[in-house]
Amino acid sequence: MNSMKKLFFESLGCPKNRVDSEVMIAALMNSGWVITEDPGEADLIILNTCSFIADARDESVSRFFELHASLKKGARIGVAGCLPQLYPDLKNVLNEADLVIGIDNIADISSIVEKGSSLKIKPSEFIYNSGMERVLTYSPYTCYVKIADGCENFCSYCSIPFIRGKYRERGVPDIVSEVENLVANGVKEVVLISQDTTKFGFVNGSTLSMLLKEINSVVGDFRIRVMYLYPGKVDRSLLETMKKLRKVVNYLEIPVQHISDSVLKGMNRTYSGNDIRKMINEIKDVFGDNYALRTTFISSFPSEKKDDHELLKNFIEEGHFDYSGAFRYSKEEFTKAGKMRSVPKKEADKRFAEIERAVHIAMEKRLDRFIGLEMDVLYEGIDPELNVPVGRCWHQAPEIDGITILTNVENEKCGKYYKCRLVSREGVDFIGEIL
Repeated sequence: MNSMKKLFFESLGCPKNRVDSEVMIAALMNSGWVITEDPGEADLIILNTCSFIADARDESVSRFFELHASLKKGARIGVAGCLPQLYPDLKNVLNEADLVIGIDNIADISSIVEKGSSLKIKPSEFIYNSGMERVLTYSPYTCYVKIADGCENFCSYCSIPFIRGKYRERGVPDIVSEVENLVANGVKEVVLISQDTTKFGFVNGSTLSMLLKEINSVVGDFRIRVMYLYPGKVDRSLLETMKKLRKVVNYLEIPVQHISDSVLKGMNRTYSGNDIRKMINEIKDVFGDNYALRTTFISSFPSEKKDDHELLKNFIEEGHFDYSGAFRYSKEEFTKAGKMRSVPKKEADKRFAEIERAVHIAMEKRLDRFIGLEMDVLYEGIDPELNVPVGRCWHQAPEIDGITILTNVENEKCGKYYKCRLVSREGVDFIGEIL
């Protein structure tokens, strides 16, 4: 193959998708492809898609046609990931795609591209391992590590089990081996992800706590962040383990979705509103005020009544969460809730606006508690859009929680931790001074 064949690769959706993309990019580069940032000069375009909700599917299709329009003569375009996985016959309706690559085809991407023919889309069983190379696309200093994939919780609103397949997980030694390699190559923050990180160990007889202990023992100056904790599985033992381990930050992302018992039951979430409150009290008891808590809420689930909506709004206004994401319920055709009658659009719009406002006000109040504090900031370099030096403190997860803008960077080196004082805040972003 001509070593100057140019590849444009774009990844949509969540960090789990990003990891898949990084594995595919590395495989293609090892086959002689060279990355270009310009789709118009690429010989091959691959779009790794998201199909979690209708808006994500629309974005994926729209972006595909935008990229298709930019194809130079003789170039090919492929669509990969979640969209073809949800619709295995996608190639029959998306004739413009030269290649269609499902999640279970990721390991075969080089041969698929070389042969120019797609494989049959099968239920997803793939999960990468430490022997597979990756090209880090977010930052040289921050890396997502996928510890498991798939989900069998079958929340009634969620299409992930139909996309990602049955739950499967990596072994502890394999994950530790990857972390050791990443840290040796300069990574300063390891972000553990899966659809449900609290389920880790279900297959291999381990636990998330045991995994955290093993990763914490890896030699190096780095921190560990855990994402996607399922509310019903966050217990005191896990919280105390996180607090005890020096490299694990006191950051908890726990998507509670709602506070109404009837709505939670309709969602097939295996906990109650009272369980959520007990969990929050447990977090406060273990960490005091030294923690950051992120969550997500779903507004206007089909069974949500006006009283349920008011209950959720009042709960948000109590101000338990540092960061919150509010989402309007999306009707998904493969799910149980997709067969239920939706809340009328006008009412759903009104409720969602109220939830968004409550979330915004609660976050503004809550985040003020970090102003004036001194903490380590991971300096990540000059932001390409803002053109200012930026980093992240322990309470800021990558891509979703904002940044810390540093006002007095002089000879500091990227990819290092510096003691910093947070002096002010602009929305979810903080202004910091290196001490």
